[in-house]
Amino acid sequence: MATKEKIREIYEILPGLDCGFCGYGNCGRFARAVAEGKASPFGCRQNPWAGYRISGIIGAKAPTIGYGLYQPVLSQRAEPLSPALLREEVSALSGTVGNILTRIQKLAKE
Repeated sequence: MATKEKIREIYEILPGLDCGFCGYGNCGRFARAVAEGKASPFGCRQNPWAGYRISGIIGAKAPTIGYGLYQPVLSQRAEPLSPALLREEVSALSGTVGNILTRIQKLAKE
């Protein structure tokens, strides 16, 4: 459960730039989304290292590999995906990537 205290703790770790690169518009909304389990603690693009400290606040296990171009994604699943569900998710992501590439190609032609 997202408490005001937990949201405040997460917010204090964030850079406070309200850049919106996380997709939530500002640091306060991002902090709330993380506390509610709707966003990865590594979603801050201004300070991705903050995700390690945020993981401690929300009680999530943080990945142990370094942060480079890799964007850690923490799964809330207790069990691994079945092959059928994995294929379904990969197919959906492929469609999304295809749509993005099509839009980029259209913009390049304009």
